[in-house]
Amino acid sequence: MKMRKITIIPARSGSKGLPNKNILTLSEIPMFVWSILHAKYYSESDDKIIVSSDSEKYLKIAESYGAEAHARSPELAIDSAKTEPVMDEVISKLDLNDDDLLILLQPTSPIRKKETLNSLLEAFSNKECDSALTLSSFHGFLWENKDNFKKPLYSERPRRQDMEPRFQETGSVYITRYKNYKKTLNRVSGNIIGIEVGFEESLEVDTLEEFQVIEAYFELHKNNWSEYL
Repeated sequence: MKMRKITIIPARSGSKGLPNKNILTLSEIPMFVWSILHAKYYSESDDKIIVSSDSEKYLKIAESYGAEAHARSPELAIDSAKTEPVMDEVISKLDLNDDDLLILLQPTSPIRKKETLNSLLEAFSNKECDSALTLSSFHGFLWENKDNFKKPLYSERPRRQDMEPRFQETGSVYITRYKNYKKTLNRVSGNIIGIEVGFEESLEVDTLEEFQVIEAYFELHKNNWSEYL
Protein backbone atom coordinates (compact mmCIF):
# COMPACT_ATOMS: atom_id res chain seq x y z
CA MET A 1 0.00 0.00 0.00
CA LYS A 2 1.31 3.43 -0.94
CA MET A 3 2.57 5.64 1.87
CA ARG A 4 0.57 8.86 1.98
CA LYS A 5 1.80 12.22 3.21
CA ILE A 6 -0.56 14.07 5.56
CA THR A 7 0.60 17.64 6.11
CA ILE A 8 -0.81 19.60 9.04
CA ILE A 9 -0.29 23.36 9.26
CA PRO A 10 -1.43 24.83 12.60
CA ALA A 11 -2.30 28.48 11.94
CA ARG A 12 -3.96 29.98 14.99
CA SER A 13 -5.17 33.57 14.62
CA GLY A 14 -4.36 34.83 18.10
CA SER A 15 -0.85 35.97 19.01
CA LYS A 16 0.04 38.24 21.88
CA GLY A 17 3.57 39.06 20.76
CA LEU A 18 2.76 39.85 17.14
CA PRO A 19 -0.99 40.01 16.40
CA ASN A 20 -2.14 38.03 13.36
CA LYS A 21 1.47 37.18 12.50
CA ASN A 22 0.39 34.18 10.42
CA ILE A 23 -1.20 36.40 7.78
CA LEU A 24 1.48 39.08 7.60
CA THR A 25 2.47 39.13 3.94
CA LEU A 26 5.77 38.06 2.41
CA SER A 27 6.01 38.78 -1.32
CA GLU A 28 2.27 39.58 -1.19
CA ILE A 29 1.45 36.10 0.16
CA PRO A 30 0.17 35.52 3.73
CA MET A 31 2.95 33.95 5.75
CA PHE A 32 1.14 30.69 6.62
CA VAL A 33 0.38 30.15 2.92
CA TRP A 34 4.08 29.62 2.23
CA SER A 35 3.74 26.36 4.17
CA ILE A 36 0.85 25.34 1.90
CA LEU A 37 3.05 26.02 -1.13
CA HIS A 38 5.87 23.96 0.40
CA ALA A 39 3.47 21.07 1.03
CA LYS A 40 2.18 21.29 -2.54
CA TYR A 41 5.75 20.87 -3.76
CA TYR A 42 6.01 17.31 -2.39
CA SER A 43 2.36 16.27 -2.28
CA GLU A 44 0.73 13.89 -4.74
CA SER A 45 -2.91 13.24 -5.58
CA ASP A 46 -3.62 10.93 -2.61
CA ASP A 47 -1.89 13.17 -0.07
CA LYS A 48 -3.53 15.78 2.12
CA ILE A 49 -2.67 19.35 3.14
CA ILE A 50 -4.75 20.49 6.10
CA VAL A 51 -4.73 23.89 7.78
CA SER A 52 -6.04 23.93 11.35
CA SER A 53 -7.23 27.33 12.50
CA ASP A 54 -9.70 29.03 14.79
CA SER A 55 -10.20 31.80 12.20
CA GLU A 56 -12.78 31.57 9.43
CA LYS A 57 -10.74 34.14 7.52
CA TYR A 58 -7.61 31.98 7.69
CA LEU A 59 -9.54 28.89 6.65
CA LYS A 60 -10.98 30.64 3.61
CA ILE A 61 -7.51 31.77 2.61
CA ALA A 62 -6.26 28.19 3.04
CA GLU A 63 -8.99 26.81 0.78
CA SER A 64 -8.28 29.46 -1.84
CA TYR A 65 -4.72 28.09 -2.06
CA GLY A 66 -5.88 24.49 -2.37
CA ALA A 67 -5.58 23.25 1.23
CA GLU A 68 -8.27 21.56 3.28
CA ALA A 69 -9.71 23.62 6.14
CA HIS A 70 -10.07 22.26 9.66
CA ALA A 71 -11.99 24.44 12.11
CA ARG A 72 -10.12 24.15 15.39
CA SER A 73 -12.10 23.65 18.59
CA PRO A 74 -12.14 26.64 21.00
CA GLU A 75 -10.20 24.83 23.72
CA LEU A 76 -7.29 24.39 21.28
CA ALA A 77 -7.30 28.03 20.19
CA ILE A 78 -5.78 29.40 23.39
CA ASP A 79 -2.17 30.52 23.91
CA SER A 80 -1.33 27.56 26.12
CA ALA A 81 -2.61 24.92 23.70
CA LYS A 82 0.05 22.43 22.62
CA THR A 83 0.54 21.27 19.06
CA GLU A 84 0.05 17.52 19.47
CA PRO A 85 -3.60 17.86 20.61
CA VAL A 86 -4.18 19.97 17.49
CA MET A 87 -2.70 17.16 15.41
CA ASP A 88 -4.87 14.64 17.27
CA GLU A 89 -7.99 16.60 16.43
CA VAL A 90 -7.12 16.75 12.74
CA ILE A 91 -6.17 13.10 12.30
CA SER A 92 -9.16 11.85 14.28
CA LYS A 93 -11.20 12.67 11.15
CA LEU A 94 -8.93 10.64 8.87
CA ASP A 95 -8.53 6.97 7.98
CA LEU A 96 -4.76 6.47 8.15
CA ASN A 97 -2.43 3.55 7.57
CA ASP A 98 0.49 2.79 9.88
CA ASP A 99 3.18 3.85 7.40
CA ASP A 100 1.50 7.08 6.35
CA LEU A 101 3.63 10.11 7.17
CA LEU A 102 2.39 12.89 9.42
CA ILE A 103 4.15 16.10 8.43
CA LEU A 104 3.97 19.15 10.67
CA LEU A 105 4.88 22.44 9.00
CA GLN A 106 5.05 25.40 11.37
CA PRO A 107 3.63 28.47 9.60
CA THR A 108 6.05 30.82 11.34
CA SER A 109 8.98 29.28 9.42
CA PRO A 110 8.30 30.45 5.86
CA ILE A 111 11.75 29.79 4.36
CA ARG A 112 12.36 26.21 3.23
CA LYS A 113 14.61 24.92 0.47
CA LYS A 114 13.50 22.26 -1.98
CA GLU A 115 16.63 20.31 -1.11
CA THR A 116 15.69 20.27 2.56
CA LEU A 117 12.18 18.97 1.91
CA ASN A 118 13.54 16.34 -0.47
CA SER A 119 16.13 15.21 2.09
CA LEU A 120 13.54 14.94 4.86
CA LEU A 121 11.30 12.71 2.77
CA GLU A 122 14.19 10.66 1.37
CA ALA A 123 15.15 9.83 4.96
CA PHE A 124 12.17 7.46 5.04
CA SER A 125 13.65 5.31 2.30
CA ASN A 126 15.57 3.92 5.27
CA LYS A 127 13.04 1.45 6.64
CA GLU A 128 14.42 1.91 10.15
CA CYS A 129 13.76 5.66 10.13
CA ASP A 130 10.71 6.51 12.23
CA SER A 131 10.89 10.31 12.25
CA ALA A 132 12.80 13.24 10.74
CA LEU A 133 13.13 16.91 11.58
CA THR A 134 15.13 20.04 10.75
CA LEU A 135 18.02 21.00 13.00
CA SER A 136 20.57 23.78 13.17
CA SER A 137 24.06 23.31 14.64
CA PHE A 138 25.91 25.61 16.97
CA HIS A 139 29.26 25.73 18.73
CA GLY A 140 28.33 27.70 21.81
CA PHE A 141 29.35 28.04 25.41
CA LEU A 142 26.36 27.25 27.58
CA TRP A 143 25.64 28.86 30.95
CA GLU A 144 23.03 28.36 33.67
CA ASN A 145 21.52 30.29 36.56
CA LYS A 146 23.27 29.83 39.87
CA ASP A 147 21.75 31.75 42.79
CA ASN A 148 21.89 35.41 41.72
CA PHE A 149 24.66 34.88 39.20
CA LYS A 150 25.47 32.91 36.05
CA LYS A 151 27.62 29.80 35.93
CA PRO A 152 29.30 28.24 32.86
CA LEU A 153 28.45 24.66 31.99
CA TYR A 154 32.03 23.96 30.96
CA SER A 155 35.24 23.62 32.95
CA GLU A 156 37.69 24.48 30.17
CA ARG A 157 37.19 26.78 27.20
CA PRO A 158 38.09 24.83 24.03
CA ARG A 159 38.83 26.37 20.67
CA ARG A 160 35.73 26.57 18.49
CA GLN A 161 37.25 24.22 15.92
CA ASP A 162 37.82 21.62 18.63
CA MET A 163 34.23 21.67 19.88
CA GLU A 164 31.74 18.97 18.99
CA PRO A 165 28.68 20.62 17.44
CA ARG A 166 25.40 20.66 19.32
CA PHE A 167 22.06 20.69 17.57
CA GLN A 168 18.77 22.44 18.21
CA GLU A 169 15.36 22.09 16.61
CA THR A 170 14.48 24.81 14.15
CA GLY A 171 10.77 24.22 14.74
CA SER A 172 10.14 24.27 10.98
CA VAL A 173 9.47 20.67 9.89
CA TYR A 174 8.65 17.48 11.79
CA ILE A 175 7.77 14.17 10.14
CA THR A 176 6.82 10.85 11.73
CA ARG A 177 5.21 7.60 10.73
CA TYR A 178 1.62 7.34 11.90
CA LYS A 179 2.31 4.07 13.72
CA ASN A 180 4.87 5.85 15.88
CA TYR A 181 2.60 8.78 16.55
CA LYS A 182 -0.14 6.42 17.74
CA LYS A 183 2.25 4.91 20.28
CA THR A 184 3.89 8.08 21.58
CA LEU A 185 1.56 10.98 20.73
CA ASN A 186 4.74 12.87 19.89
CA ARG A 187 5.62 14.63 16.64
CA VAL A 188 8.96 12.76 16.54
CA SER A 189 9.99 9.48 18.18
CA GLY A 190 11.90 6.26 17.63
CA ASN A 191 14.84 6.34 15.22
CA ILE A 192 15.13 10.01 14.27
CA ILE A 193 17.07 11.48 11.36
CA GLY A 194 17.99 15.15 11.64
CA ILE A 195 18.47 17.27 8.53
CA GLU A 196 20.79 20.21 9.16
CA VAL A 197 19.75 23.54 7.70
CA GLY A 198 21.47 26.90 7.39
CA PHE A 199 20.73 30.21 9.05
CA GLU A 200 17.93 31.33 6.76
CA GLU A 201 15.92 28.12 7.17
CA SER A 202 16.23 28.31 10.94
CA LEU A 203 14.54 31.71 11.06
CA GLU A 204 11.07 31.82 12.62
CA VAL A 205 8.68 34.61 13.48
CA ASP A 206 7.67 35.38 17.04
CA THR A 207 8.39 39.12 17.11
CA LEU A 208 8.13 42.06 14.73
CA GLU A 209 11.91 42.24 14.53
CA GLU A 210 12.14 38.61 13.44
CA PHE A 211 9.46 39.19 10.81
CA GLN A 212 11.39 42.18 9.49
CA VAL A 213 14.53 40.06 9.14
CA ILE A 214 12.62 37.45 7.12
CA GLU A 215 10.89 40.15 5.09
CA ALA A 216 14.31 41.60 4.21
CA TYR A 217 15.53 38.12 3.24
CA PHE A 218 12.58 37.66 0.88
CA GLU A 219 13.30 41.03 -0.69
CA LEU A 220 17.01 40.29 -1.05
CA HIS A 221 16.39 36.97 -2.82
CA LYS A 222 13.25 37.80 -4.79
CA ASN A 223 15.08 37.49 -8.13
CA ASN A 224 17.00 34.35 -7.14
CA TRP A 225 14.49 32.08 -5.45
CA SER A 226 15.00 28.94 -7.57
CA GLU A 227 16.37 26.79 -4.74
CA TYR A 228 13.53 27.87 -2.44
CA LEU A 229 9.78 27.58 -2.81
